Amino acid sequence: MNSLDVYQALVNRGTAPALTWYGPDGRMELSGKVAANHMAKIAGYLADEVWLDEGASLLLDLPSHWKTCLWGLGGMLAGLEVEVGGAADIPDAVLTNRPESAPDADNTIALDLGPLALSWMGDPLAPGIFDGSAEVMGSPDQLMDNARHASGNFAHWEAQGILTPAADRLMISGAIASNPASTLAAVAWQLGRGSVVVLQNETIPAKVAETEGATPAELLA
Repeated sequence: MNSLDVYQALVNRGTAPALTWYGPDGRMELSGKVAANHMAKIAGYLADEVWLDEGASLLLDLPSHWKTCLWGLGGMLAGLEVEVGGAADIPDAVLTNRPESAPDADNTIALDLGPLALSWMGDPLAPGIFDGSAEVMGSPDQLMDNARHASGNFAHWEAQGILTPAADRLMISGAIASNPASTLAAVAWQLGRGSVVVLQNETIPAKVAETEGATPAELLA
């Protein structure tokens, strides 16, 4: 499987749930169509507006969040080498919710994590910093280049995200859901195979699993 397969699987899910997120702000649910649109917009934006070449590195300097997952998958769809947390070298771009103290990068993209944020809502951005929340909105809803994905590192993330048991709708919680790298890996694995529920808040996992019709899952050791 590759990131293009995940994108197409999300398109095929249509209005059925794909990514359901229980976080500090409450419950957020994205259908397959909405998640696919996000991935397409992000991939187009990174390629055509930030001008990142295939194989360029994108560092996600973000906490575990549904936006982190979608930007990570969108970056892979754009053919980028997506990293989380830290990088050995200065990355070609960094996506961050703390632009005032983000790691050094050739390009800095600020992302507001507010669930309904359509632009950066913090202090004014310094010159040269992209407002990812606002600028990505102008990119097409459909994927315009279905070849770039081959240069991305989706296989790396999928290999780390194998969930057990296998099921169409899985729920992750606890340490997996609180770690941005493990969450991205789990979501990368599952969204091409079904839907995923991520539980970050203090709601009882068994109750959420029953409500969502999901099977509790763990990363394969």
